[in-house]
Amino acid sequence: MIADSQKESLAELNLLAQSKRQSILIEGPSGSGKTYLSKQYANMLSIDDCSIVPPKVSDIREALDASLSLDNPLMLVIENLDLGTPAASYTLLKSLEEPLPNVYIIITCRNIQGVPDTIISRSAVVTLSPPTLNDIDSYGKEKNTVKFNAVSSRLAWHCARSFSDADSVLEMNPDEIEYYESLAEVCKFKESVSTIVWKLGHYPSGKESNLELAIRSVIELMHNNFVTRCGVDCIRDLNRNRIAQHAVLAKFVFNAKYCE
Repeated sequence: MIADSQKESLAELNLLAQSKRQSILIEGPSGSGKTYLSKQYANMLSIDDCSIVPPKVSDIREALDASLSLDNPLMLVIENLDLGTPAASYTLLKSLEEPLPNVYIIITCRNIQGVPDTIISRSAVVTLSPPTLNDIDSYGKEKNTVKFNAVSSRLAWHCARSFSDADSVLEMNPDEIEYYESLAEVCKFKESVSTIVWKLGHYPSGKESNLELAIRSVIELMHNNFVTRCGVDCIRDLNRNRIAQHAVLAKFVFNAKYCE
């Protein structure tokens, strides 16, 4: 499915494919379809060999070393380079400076400020917009119509803001769907910070919840401008990976409970 939010970026990739650009950086929010667009670029170039590579020095080095022995065209998709260490970027840099004729590299990131300038300057940058609510609904209908019809009116789906959020909701069981609506009781903030943090971070079964969906659910249930600002700040921290998830959640709960 080609979402409306992806069409402009796909048009840019099509132009780059005409010149067979070997190094591309796709930036966009989590769950917006960066890896999907990377695979579409491989299709534009008729490249069948497309490998997804985590932003780790060992994985990048292994993928690059393996490409040396290949003659066929190869696409390497380095996912979320901004979440890797500086060493991961430096490991990749030489291949961008002296690309092999058969190797195409696409780098994805959530926050371009976390990518070294030396990588950005050697890549064509394509910016991907977040999906619209209509995009997310269309994605859910296409992926699992029956489940979409069952969850589309529920709070968890209403709080989905990305394709990965949609996948998460479509995979939830009924108790997990109900959990997000049950957070109305947690929103009274009468319990200790540590207890509320646990409840927001876990389903009653003990399984970890989707933190972004949990925070958005609290925002929707409370209709409080201050809590909304706190929640938006915390979701931004989660996406930038600047602070550990449990610390982000503790910050949100503390601010919502004590700082208004």
